[in-house]
Amino acid sequence: MKMNNKMSAYPYLSVIILFAGFGSLVGGVIAELALLFVFRNADFAQIGYQPLLYVGLLGFIPALLTGVIVAYKNIWRGDHKSLSTTFLVGFITSAGYMGAIILYLGINSWIEVGVLLAFMIAIGLFGAINSAIASRIALPKVCKSHFDVSTKKVDDNYNGLSFTKR
Repeated sequence: MKMNNKMSAYPYLSVIILFAGFGSLVGGVIAELALLFVFRNADFAQIGYQPLLYVGLLGFIPALLTGVIVAYKNIWRGDHKSLSTTFLVGFITSAGYMGAIILYLGINSWIEVGVLLAFMIAIGLFGAINSAIASRIALPKVCKSHFDVSTKKVDDNYNGLSFTKR
């Protein structure tokens, strides 16, 4: 990506911000649509904006962690393993975040451990799907010529067409 005649290989900050924003937003919208699907006779006014708000706020931290890890790994959108990697990272961060919340609340019996482990896996899959959807929006595209994008770019000092300047 060329900005101000300087070449930067990967837009770290924009990937992190877009993952945090779109990841939590996508999760809230999916939760809202799931509730509308389950309660088919209800409309949006009856269910309200609470699922969108709560799932969005609760999902902000794992989405932010997913964005940081994806940006650290320099994952590009058209890469051959980008979707599977973001899916796996989203699963791990969401399930880990839910596990931390569960440990904070405390566990009293082995039956609760099984139920909470199943709940962690379900939340992990939900976060993985959100991460895969957000990766289609937030990740930068790989170059279409399929050259290696990890090599250092060379700046050619191109400033535009000379006859278009005044």
